[in-house]
Amino acid sequence: MGKHIIVWVGVVLMGTMLVAQAPDLKNMDVVERSVPVGPVAVIDKVPIEGSDFLDEYRRNLKSFAQMANAPELTDEFRVRAGLTILGDMLRHEILLKEVQRRNITVPESDIEKLYQEKLLYFEKMLSKGSSEKPTEERVLEQAGQTRDQAITSIRNQLLMERVAESIAKEKGAVVTDVEVRKYYEENSQLFEKQGRMHLAQVLIIPKPNASNADESAWKTAEKTAERARARILAGEQFAAVARDMSEAPDASQGGELGMLPVNELPPFFVDVAVGMESGDLSGIFRSEYGVHLLKLIEVETAGTVPFEKAQPVIHRMLYRVRLDDAVLDFCEPIVNDPKRTKVFIQLDRTLAAQGGFSTP
Repeated sequence: MGKHIIVWVGVVLMGTMLVAQAPDLKNMDVVERSVPVGPVAVIDKVPIEGSDFLDEYRRNLKSFAQMANAPELTDEFRVRAGLTILGDMLRHEILLKEVQRRNITVPESDIEKLYQEKLLYFEKMLSKGSSEKPTEERVLEQAGQTRDQAITSIRNQLLMERVAESIAKEKGAVVTDVEVRKYYEENSQLFEKQGRMHLAQVLIIPKPNASNADESAWKTAEKTAERARARILAGEQFAAVARDMSEAPDASQGGELGMLPVNELPPFFVDVAVGMESGDLSGIFRSEYGVHLLKLIEVETAGTVPFEKAQPVIHRMLYRVRLDDAVLDFCEPIVNDPKRTKVFIQLDRTLAAQGGFSTP
């Protein structure tokens, strides 16, 4: 990872840079304020327009924040995200030009298949908590793309994967079984599987709320929970009763909590469920949130993922690292050649004007 950061930081430090007035970071994003009029870079006479860079930056900033678990986006974080995005855009231009040079193509059927897979994935994401299936138009609107733009993006993605694999093959990027086994043995902690439970719940909240309810309200809530339990024992589906009677946020999903690691469940749920078998219904019990009724749907015990199961995952991961390194080595001489690559956005200077990076 350090090698990648050095390359992309080097990109911003080289080439001709335009001097901009120090931005007012109180009112404007530090990266957006640093984008010059016109291109942010030119590579082999192909400009990377500032508007295209900003589109990518805005579209990906939230994803960067989620991956880094960074709820507060500092100026340093934004600059590093901008550097990464600029580096990706430069590399993409290099790879797409190499695609043309090598006359690499992908079947339209592969492009359409991947488009449909991505569409289905985002449909599921957008429909969580809703019974209504989102339309293709809504998915595209959320993505900020037209269908043609999405198809072009997927085509370029597949083309770059093909040329990256070709470059990696030329550089002898292979992963041996010995390397896979060594990684497994040296990183055994990564293959420890946590115990998980699949639970569903009915929650009845004493009135006016669990914090202020008196004992009479708690007993009324318990009687309501007992009625829910009796309906289930009489043969009604747990999900139907939960949708009808539960006051938990997951009531509309039939009380489904899903399969979760034990350490992510409320301890009082685990204490009750640990003595149950799959399919069992708990008795009613109180917590600080109200009166609960649980169904244990499934249990996965803790253990170690066997090597045979982990092997293909490790192989793909190690190969991905080798492939990325091969592509980086291929692109680096082009990026660092001032005759071929010029960068006009000065993110490092902008941040330095505001006090520089914070100490790690």
